[in-house]
Amino acid sequence: MSWIIRLSKLSDYPELMAIENQIWHSGNTPSVTTYETVEDYQKHFAVGSHLVAEDKETQEIAGLLGFQKPSQLPAHQKIWSIDVGVHPSAQGKGVGTALLAAIKPLAAERGIHKLSLRVLATNPNALKLYQKSGFEIEGHLKDEFWIDGHFVDDLFMAYFIPENK
Repeated sequence: MSWIIRLSKLSDYPELMAIENQIWHSGNTPSVTTYETVEDYQKHFAVGSHLVAEDKETQEIAGLLGFQKPSQLPAHQKIWSIDVGVHPSAQGKGVGTALLAAIKPLAAERGIHKLSLRVLATNPNALKLYQKSGFEIEGHLKDEFWIDGHFVDDLFMAYFIPENK
């Protein structure tokens, strides 16, 4: 399969919302969020705040990568916090890899120095994906969350954008 990677459009929101509502569970997030309406989803995410992976054949969205500054502090202007979600039917087919590859040149173009993310230790497939894409563990918070009757570690990961010389 091959993917078209592009910035999100308003017309993508129903599919993006559907993916988000399907993929998050206690094994991959400490707080499951669901969206009731497209308008609700739109309140949380600006147009163009995601990369989307669109199937070249079906034009269906197979995955998304959200990116935003971690805070409004001027000191965070060179950092993007990212999150990745892949539709269950597209997992294991290269969607996450394609999205992570595509965010790097976009970040470089926009003057971003570092991509950061958090992943639960209970999500080994995501951890492997991020490491395969060049992300390194920067921090490890042991027993950070109490989820489904168990303590879960929280891992901080980062990818540094090479400087153009």
